[in-house]
Amino acid sequence: ETRRLFGTTVPSELPDKMNMAIRRPLGVCGVITAWNFPVAVPSWKIFPALAAGNTILFKPSEDAPHSGLRFVQTLIDAGIPDGVINVVNGADEAGEALVEHPEVDAIGFTGSYEVGTSIAETCGRLNKPISLEMGGKNPMIVMDDADLDLALEGAIWGAYGTTGQRCTATSRLICHEAVHDEFVEMIQDEA
Repeated sequence: ETRRLFGTTVPSELPDKMNMAIRRPLGVCGVITAWNFPVAVPSWKIFPALAAGNTILFKPSEDAPHSGLRFVQTLIDAGIPDGVINVVNGADEAGEALVEHPEVDAIGFTGSYEVGTSIAETCGRLNKPISLEMGGKNPMIVMDDADLDLALEGAIWGAYGTTGQRCTATSRLICHEAVHDEFVEMIQDEA
């Protein structure tokens, strides 16, 4: 994402005018993440926010607080100045306080649909920018001309890779009727 942090200039429909989009820091960005990828997901949110000139208030999952602390300490050890990234640990109340705090200018959230919906409602009321990454339903489609061995490998990894604990895990399988019975049998044999 940091490669896209630039403005654009495009011609205007008005003579002798130009339209410009300029990216500017928002200020303090609150980042709330889940437990399942306790370093990867925060890095996907924190690094672009830092590159854009923002400061970070990071609340890792209460189920993986040590990973969050170590991640931030690594950034500080690498030279991030004091106060640019901070950690707040806690449960629901800590997340709610972070979202509602008037000096937090934007929220990035990864987690459940229910919590994300609540955060969206709060941020909407406060007119606070948000970025939400919530659980999903991810279908895999197997067509009648598919390489079934390759499709089987993809289906098994998609559903059970990383123990299925990611928002992109395959949760539905849509199979063409011409290969349905054979493919279901292949899955059963593999399981």
